[in-house]
Amino acid sequence: MSVYINGIGAITPQGCFPSKDFLKEMNIFDTGRMTVVEPPYRDFIKPVPLRRMSKFIKMGLTSALMCLNNAKNQKPDAIITATGLGAVEDTDKFLDNLTDDNENLLNPTPFIQSTHNVVAARIAIETGCHDYNMTFVHKNASFEQGLLDAYLKINSGEYENILVGGTEEITEANYELKKNVEFWKEGIGNDRLLENNTTKGTIVGEGSVFFNLSQVKDSGSYAELKSMKTLYKLPFGLNRALVDFLASARLTPEDIDVVLLGINGNVEEDFIYDTTNELFKNSSLAWYKHLCGEYETSSAFALLLAADILKSKNIPEIIKLNDNKIEDIKNVLIYQQRFNRNHSFTFLSKC
Repeated sequence: MSVYINGIGAITPQGCFPSKDFLKEMNIFDTGRMTVVEPPYRDFIKPVPLRRMSKFIKMGLTSALMCLNNAKNQKPDAIITATGLGAVEDTDKFLDNLTDDNENLLNPTPFIQSTHNVVAARIAIETGCHDYNMTFVHKNASFEQGLLDAYLKINSGEYENILVGGTEEITEANYELKKNVEFWKEGIGNDRLLENNTTKGTIVGEGSVFFNLSQVKDSGSYAELKSMKTLYKLPFGLNRALVDFLASARLTPEDIDVVLLGINGNVEEDFIYDTTNELFKNSSLAWYKHLCGEYETSSAFALLLAADILKSKNIPEIIKLNDNKIEDIKNVLIYQQRFNRNHSFTFLSKC
């Protein structure tokens, strides 16, 4: 059974999607930390519940509602969310209160909102969807696991349409903690990330991207989600893994028009992508983490880009890594990894 992307909603460091101005110009961040361009949340959420929500919940719920509006579907059959770190701000608040108040008279709201599945719960309340509701937490493979779950459930005929997305926030405390162990580059803007890939670290980001997946194609469909796979540590090497993955979809590297890579400017990681230059020498190679930053569910941003490329038949200049011209974009492959551990492949095609 076919699985189509019929709607997308996103809040990213490059603005919100859908928007006619999305990626017309790249937003530059010189601080080493990329934060989202937040929309007017009051356009989507009522004022009373809104004032109790942290940024994590506001981003997740709003991008989900944007996605449903884009798909012209107000109530999904099921809800699947993914996050690597969860509601970091509310977790920090609860732990700070725990210490400051000596475990007495604690405000329960940060604790209630600190669970990883809080976004999925808020979406269910807002949309009235009381069916399947799941949250995946698996580091940088979280979104892929949620996407695979949605794909399998639609293919089984269990559900007709599913809302699936990934949400991540970066707080000042979390940023400073990881900066001390050289996770992030300092003094390097996202527009100069690739030219500074001879040093350790990358640029941190955040964002929330949701998709409406359906077994039915309509006039607004972006792309067809064909297959996906995650691997741990690539026991037989990247070339073998890529060829085997494509073979399972009855394809060869020559069939892929665009390859979207998770290059992030970290010298300890980017060398892994070098093998794709020869394997996909006739394809258009592109990257995306200079637009959204590095975070656990950034692959959801990559899926947004891939789906939009297939629908618009255009590859934004700011993501291109080579000059190969593709006249008719039919197939897009996403490959990303983190620290050479969790590797993921996602294949989409034109509707």
